[in-house]
Amino acid sequence: GKIVFDQYCSGCHGTYGTNETYPNLFVDLDRIGTDSLLSVSNYAYMSFVDYYNTSWFAQEPHSASMEPGYGYVAPPLDGIWATAPYLHNASVPDLETLLNSSTRPKYWKRSFINSDYNMSKIGWNYTEETSGGDKYTYDTTIPGYGNSGHAFGDTLSNEQRTSLIEYLKSL
Repeated sequence: GKIVFDQYCSGCHGTYGTNETYPNLFVDLDRIGTDSLLSVSNYAYMSFVDYYNTSWFAQEPHSASMEPGYGYVAPPLDGIWATAPYLHNASVPDLETLLNSSTRPKYWKRSFINSDYNMSKIGWNYTEETSGGDKYTYDTTIPGYGNSGHAFGDTLSNEQRTSLIEYLKSL
């Protein structure tokens, strides 16, 4: 899994182990392809950009800075196994569906029971629903709630995806 991670993920999300790096890379919306509403709203306020550029993200050794533009900073993945749901808007219930965008549910619901966690897929057990409309169903058709983009895992084989998830469990 580490080999797959180093080849496909480390450029944005950093490296782990004895030579950790956290690039805090700003990824343009055109490249990441995720729901843009949060990014667009962040840049509507230059005070947010100024705040970010004086925060710890912009200090050594991180050295990330934000320029007016649209996108997101790729986060470090330490403890990712415990941070479901995924993407910046929590629109993807587990890592398996994050890494295979064609399997992402349009509408999904979870139990909100802390122990109802899937350690194989790394994320919440969920049921796929046929529509939204209630406060417990995540509806990816609502602006700001989309689960598109971050399709980088789509090119992986099932074996590569499985080994990558096993590696991510170790971070």
